[in-house]
Amino acid sequence: MTKAEQIRKLAMALPGVEEKSHFGTPSFRFEGRMFAEISEKKAEAILKLSKLHQEVLFDSRPDAFKPAIWGAIRWTRLFLDHIDARELPELVREAYDEVAKPKKKKAPAKKKASARR
Repeated sequence: MTKAEQIRKLAMALPGVEEKSHFGTPSFRFEGRMFAEISEKKAEAILKLSKLHQEVLFDSRPDAFKPAIWGAIRWTRLFLDHIDARELPELVREAYDEVAKPKKKKAPAKKKASARR
């Protein structure tokens, strides 16, 4: 099994995940929100990892992890030939958790005290 196939298997084993094409490549989504994309042909994957983890990976392992940037969106590109297959379960789970975690609700705006007396 290739690492891209392993990512597919790991992603599809998570609750509520569906596979959809994203510009001709397989992507994996939870409630419509993408968390992973694979390219078997290029031996690459793109995952939605936490910002802090991204920075650590970009700095410590630039041969395996690079930014994937689209405007203000910044994800993590993985070069699968430089990644141990044993790392993939944790990375895929983190990407899934980034989209599956409940969104923080904004606190309601406080009403200003009336100036009338």
